Amino acid sequence: MVLWTALALQFLLQSKDLSAMEPRTEIVLVSLLHGVNPHLALAVAEVESGGLPESQRDRAYYRGNYGRFQINCTTWKGVFGLKDCTELFDRHLNIRAGVAILAHVQAVHGSRRGQPYWVAHYNEGWQLQEDGPGVRYARRVVALLRRMERRAYSAWRGW
Repeated sequence: MVLWTALALQFLLQSKDLSAMEPRTEIVLVSLLHGVNPHLALAVAEVESGGLPESQRDRAYYRGNYGRFQINCTTWKGVFGLKDCTELFDRHLNIRAGVAILAHVQAVHGSRRGQPYWVAHYNEGWQLQEDGPGVRYARRVVALLRRMERRAYSAWRGW
């Protein structure tokens, strides 16, 4: 069943005109394909570039970090085979790369830290400082994740 779902999602992403798709919808589909909680991927994107108007999020730049997911070009340029860091300003590439990085960090660190606090590694890297920027980042992401999930599932609260 999971295989068929993944194949259907992959087909949908390849056959659909992605420029007509809302960024939130694209993030959800890509995160489902990679096995990442869609609310977590949306929360990361919101924490990374949510302070900007929607029209500017894909062109966001801060200290070598590019796009909606604020991907560090120095770290990931070789992994994604980028010729130029400005390629990360492409919304579709940035979303796919950001969610792929989340999936990788989840696979490596997900079992070591309480779920979903492994997301601290997305921000700070492989070595975390105790109560450092990555841990504070994870708290912000998890708080936003909880609010998103409460809104999404509030109708089912009686279960």
